[in-house]
Amino acid sequence: MLARKLILSAAACLLAAAVFAEEPECAVNYKSDGSSAETSVLTSLAPSAVIERLPRKLNAAGATMDWAEPAKGTLKAGALLVNAEAAGNATRVTFRSSSAADKATLCRYAALVGNPPLPPEAAFPQDPALIAQMKDELLKKHQIVQPDIGKGLNNATFRTADDFLEFKIKRMKELAADKRQYDVAILVPRAACGVVIEDIDDASDAISGHSPLTRTKPVRVDTAVIYVNKDGAWRFSDATISHIESVK
Repeated sequence: MLARKLILSAAACLLAAAVFAEEPECAVNYKSDGSSAETSVLTSLAPSAVIERLPRKLNAAGATMDWAEPAKGTLKAGALLVNAEAAGNATRVTFRSSSAADKATLCRYAALVGNPPLPPEAAFPQDPALIAQMKDELLKKHQIVQPDIGKGLNNATFRTADDFLEFKIKRMKELAADKRQYDVAILVPRAACGVVIEDIDDASDAISGHSPLTRTKPVRVDTAVIYVNKDGAWRFSDATISHIESVK
């Protein structure tokens, strides 16, 4: 009898978990105190873009618009107040009703936001041997540049292994049967880098008679490392900068 109860209890828990997992985000986040209600959803849109798009959609859904302030990320439509604010790399949009709006109604409005954020990428395996090989090849290359910024003004120079303050392989893409690209994030000392937008600001300060502050924060260098398959082995081909900026 006890075993039967345990089996039934476990089955009930699994069923409840499955139902919960299948509920939309707005339903999971819904709450009401009997006189008001609210729910929220995440979107990849910027807060201002959410508020710019929602009024027309809410009108079509039967809500009566009062006002919208995209710059502040908020709007009002009758008893409904909507706030959109940054939440990490996404935007959280909260729908609050001063009346006891039911779950179905608020979720119908929340569904108008759309553009749910993509799930986070699975962490790419950090193979110590491959990382050591990449570091050695970048040291041999010595300097990499951002090709779309003229004359190599954005660059990173690798002088010793100590210049790799951080090194992380983010992803690998097959460009062809015999060509692949690793996207790598590297943290490099500021003294080993040229960051044109910052260097221009410093030069302008100097020309104006001001002494620019010494930049000491390290630089994040997003790097594309290319390998080609030659004679059955993957060999380093090139490395370029896709984005570079000092850590804030």
